[in-house]
Amino acid sequence: MFFSQLAILMGEVFRRQITGTGGFVFMSFIFFGIRPIYIILENDHSLFNRLFLIYPDLAQIHENMLWATLALLVFKIGSSVISARINVATQNVNDTTSTEKANLILVSQKMSVYLLLYQLLTLPLMAYLAAGGRALYGSALGAFAYDFPTVMQAGHIFGFVVILERYLQRKDAGDLLRAIVSGLLFLYFTWLMREVSMFRGFYLAGVMIIGIAALDRCLPRVSLIWLILPVIIFQPFFQTLGQTRNLDNERLVELGLVEQTFGDQGVTERYWEFYSGKGDINIFDTFVAARSSEPNVTPHLWSWAYAPLHVIPRKLWSGKPERGITQDLSFMNGAPYAPGIAGFFWLDGASDWWMLFCMALLGAVVGYADCLVLSMQHGYLRACLLGIIAVNAMFLTRFFLWQALWQTLYAVVPILLMYGFLAPQSTTPPIQEEALDSEKAI
Repeated sequence: MFFSQLAILMGEVFRRQITGTGGFVFMSFIFFGIRPIYIILENDHSLFNRLFLIYPDLAQIHENMLWATLALLVFKIGSSVISARINVATQNVNDTTSTEKANLILVSQKMSVYLLLYQLLTLPLMAYLAAGGRALYGSALGAFAYDFPTVMQAGHIFGFVVILERYLQRKDAGDLLRAIVSGLLFLYFTWLMREVSMFRGFYLAGVMIIGIAALDRCLPRVSLIWLILPVIIFQPFFQTLGQTRNLDNERLVELGLVEQTFGDQGVTERYWEFYSGKGDINIFDTFVAARSSEPNVTPHLWSWAYAPLHVIPRKLWSGKPERGITQDLSFMNGAPYAPGIAGFFWLDGASDWWMLFCMALLGAVVGYADCLVLSMQHGYLRACLLGIIAVNAMFLTRFFLWQALWQTLYAVVPILLMYGFLAPQSTTPPIQEEALDSEKAI
């Protein structure tokens, strides 16, 4: 089962094009491929016995790993239903150079200045929100106020990628300086976001998105390996950020992230321990517990229908599911864990076959999103959307459907709005801009 999942992952790597499908397959392999192997080799049954009160033997672990592998397989099959369209959309990417990709309508200086100004103006607002600390989620505006920094961060991502685009087109020192300033503003904004949330994905998703988007503008082709390697390299640090989620930024700096991550442990030991049940890689454990449970409620397609409705305020919808949970999660005994999207689908129908059907449908949805993005003309908008789809599909492996949908929209919608408002008014054809530069030189 491990090597079957690895083969699916390698297929995405050898494709040499990062996609949402590839991001999903990669993270699923970590949760449902590597974690079970750790359980077997280290006999790590603590979560099973202590939290879920179940005692699976080797045969049960193998059975659950088999169904998890089948779930990943049908997800890939669902995505491949439209793979022919994706191949047509990307068939010319192999021969595309970064210079050819930059041969677009030139980003005007006015547009880059507008976006830099946006980044500057959002910093005081983010600082104000960060001053309130983790209490933001419990404010009168609730989750809408809590998600607002994600929306503003999307504007920072768009601003940086657009300014980077201008530098790549002109290779001007002034544009390079603006790109550096934009990147630093983004990093500081993201650092402030950590004060608001205990969840690493809340702020780290933006870092990964901007990295993928920037690579897409600088390289002829961005492979999935550009997502895999950083995640693997920084795994222990991600875990430390989770373990220190209650510390504010100042205290984390005082203690030192490296010291908190490794301490007296060896590097190899620390990386292997990342897959233990003590950290965040508990998705497979919870998946096993979910399939061992007997749900009192089976919402079936309601979980799909609820996803776009989650944005409706509770004041307007008195019967809105508490915390957006449509499944029976009583088997978790109150633990803040997740059985992964495959486990949620199993709970929707209390059936392995329902889980496989939903995973195939989900694969088709993600594959179609890949097709839409990859068929776009190369440029800063495509680069941003490519990063958003790939990174959010990676998080989808452990999220509710509505979580993944709205986290994606919180990034996509602001970027599309900024593009629609700024791009038509603030771009200059290359010839016209060159003429203006010549006049200034004279």
